Parts: sequence; structure tokens; C-alpha cells
Amino acid sequence: MIATTAVTAAPLTATQVLNQLNVVSLNAIDSTSHVDGRTWAGGSVNGGDYGQHLAQAPASAYAGLSAGGSASNLHVNGGGAVVNGSLSNAMINSGSAVVKGGATGTNFNGPAYVAGAAAWNNYNGGLVTTPTAAMQAADSAASSTDFRQVLTNLATSLNGLSDTGGKVTVSGNKAVFDAKAGADGVAVFDLETIDEGLFSLGEFEFHLNGASTVVFNTDVKTASIGANFLGGSAQVIGAKAVWNFYNATSLTLGSQFGGAVLATGATLTNWQNIEGGVYVDNLVQRGEIHLQPFTGTLGTVSPVPEPATVTLLLGGLAVLVARRRRA
Repeated sequence: MIATTAVTAAPLTATQVLNQLNVVSLNAIDSTSHVDGRTWAGGSVNGGDYGQHLAQAPASAYAGLSAGGSASNLHVNGGGAVVNGSLSNAMINSGSAVVKGGATGTNFNGPAYVAGAAAWNNYNGGLVTTPTAAMQAADSAASSTDFRQVLTNLATSLNGLSDTGGKVTVSGNKAVFDAKAGADGVAVFDLETIDEGLFSLGEFEFHLNGASTVVFNTDVKTASIGANFLGGSAQVIGAKAVWNFYNATSLTLGSQFGGAVLATGATLTNWQNIEGGVYVDNLVQRGEIHLQPFTGTLGTVSPVPEPATVTLLLGGLAVLVARRRRA
């Protein structure tokens, strides 16, 4: 087991999670594609390519890939890896690696620590018997945040926000979203009465109208969304929007999608690229997930809230107090 050290990472707030981590899967990841930024999984990770463009990512103590279970058949191209279980048939191209189980058939191009049995590995960056400071920092970060609690609290808090008065106009097969922001720059769409029909449409058009943050609240349990985001809007809204699927259990994205996908109770399958973060229960990745670090204003959700209390600051506590919850 990795040695106990004085290295202790602070837990992340919800805004920090959306900014620093490109993907959080509370359970497993099955991937045939790549993630540009950092990835954290609570369970096993099979397949995929991680940390493709970390040079453009915000600073973080997290590794390119952090896996709570075993990991196999994958590449990590930046930031190294922390794997709580075993690692097999992998390539760690850059950064240090901490493997708390065994390792087989893996190329380590940076320093590696392997706690369990090892065979058929290449240690091009050297094998250490004691974790380095960098390894300890990445390992400490990987276990520092209760992602389920933080992200579920975020979803609950966002769902408690009042619609700010924007409009969704449907014409034929197209929906046009006209945002209206509050004084804090946050625009909130309550989609609950129209979401099932809305997500069956073929085209989405967005007018942010100066909003720095856009929250889409939807109560669908299952959805298959294939709408084209017109005019390159997937990239335009990718760092500003949060799609809050707080009630979902299964989501499928069939076209390029823009914005953070927040669905802590859902299995997400994406067949095309996502321009933004993914924060779900399980991920079946079949399209690329591109780096769009969140730049919006959500304030701070405490990583360890007081019982029965969830605090979300939107541009300051006074703004939160001024908002009334949706009936």
C-alpha cells in the first residue's frame, strides 16, 4: 500500500470540479474515444485515451486519469495516472503513475510506483519503491473530494433556482433559446414542462444575450438527444452552460453537444463529440469529450455541507437570498 504521508489535498467545490475536471464518472467508464482534460472515475476504466490537451487545461493537483478501480486497455497522454486497482495493457505516456494493485503489459514513460505484482511492463521513466512527492500529491487529490455529494448538491441547488424569464420558441423542427440573465449574469431555463418534446427536435439555436452562465433544468428520466447545435453554438456555450438532468437515469447524445452534462444518477452514452464537461454516474464514451473548462458563475457549493443545508452562492450570498425558489 502507498505510504501514509503529510500530503493532504483540499476537497474541491462544485465550481472547481466543473473547471478542473473534464470528466467525472461516479462509477465506471467504458471508452473507445478520448478526453482532452482530466478524468476521475469512482470505479473501473476500460479503454480510452486521457489527458490529450492538458497544456490548455486549468491547473489542478489531479492526475490525467484517476481510477477508483482497475484500469485497462488505455492510454494516458498527459498528467500521469492514479489507479486504486490493477492496471493492464496500458500506456502512460507522460507524468508519474501510482498503481495500488498489480500492473501487467504496461509502458510507463514517466516514474512509476506499483504496489502489487508486476509483469511484462516497460519502466522507461524508472520504477520507484517509495512514492515521490508528485505521486503522493496526485494520490491525495484523487481521494480528497466526495464527488457524489458535491455534484448532487449542485444539481439540487441549481434546480431550486427560479426561471429568469428567457424564451424557448419552437418552429417546426427547431428550438430557439433566448436567454435572459439576472443581475448576476446567470440565465436559468426551466424546461420541465417542455423537455420531452424539446429533446426530440432536430435543431437548437442559442442567443445568450449577454448571459455569462446558462442553466438548463430538466426533469426527464430518459432522453435521446440528437439536435444539431446550429452555428457552432456547441463550442460557444460549452464553457458557460450547465444542463442539469437532475432526475435522469439514462441519456444518449447522438450529435455534437455543448455545455456541461450534470446527471449524477444517469448512464450517459455519447456517440458524437461533447464540447464541455461530463459529470455522470456511468459513462459509455463513443465520441470525443473536448476541453471547455467552466467559466460561468455558480459561486461555491460547500464540499462538506452542514446537514440539511446546501449552500450555493451565485455572485454572492445576497443574490441567493434574493432569489425565490420555483413553485
